[in-house]
Amino acid sequence: MNSKPSFMLIGPIEAGKSTLFKALLDREGDVRKTQAVEYGGEVGVDTPGEYFSHPRLYHALINTASDIDTIVYVHPCNELQCRLPPGLLDIYGDKNLVTVITKTDLENVDPDQIEEMLRSNGVKGKIFRVSNTDPSSIDELRNYLLK
Repeated sequence: MNSKPSFMLIGPIEAGKSTLFKALLDREGDVRKTQAVEYGGEVGVDTPGEYFSHPRLYHALINTASDIDTIVYVHPCNELQCRLPPGLLDIYGDKNLVTVITKTDLENVDPDQIEEMLRSNGVKGKIFRVSNTDPSSIDELRNYLLK
């Protein structure tokens, strides 16, 4: 196994990062609001949404990502606006960038619309759609991240 975490989840508050992190690592128990960077053994890192949502905290994301192979931008399917700060992901030019659309099981959401909106806001690369009610969607992402 790698000596460094292979992926890091970033995204806005309430995007579902911690729920996704727990599912990817097959962890039991309740999901708690992430207050600080959380490491999942040697495979992953979960970051607080505040690090993503407040420019004064970007340095924390940038520093945490230095030893990461893959940056995973997490966007909830019920958020119709792109909150991805322009140029933030460009900092990680040497990293594999992946986007995950979460909460695809919610009523009245349109994952196609969200993906189109993300693409129109400059999101490139592979996009996964996941739902906690569809274990195969989590398995597909896990297999990709931990390959």
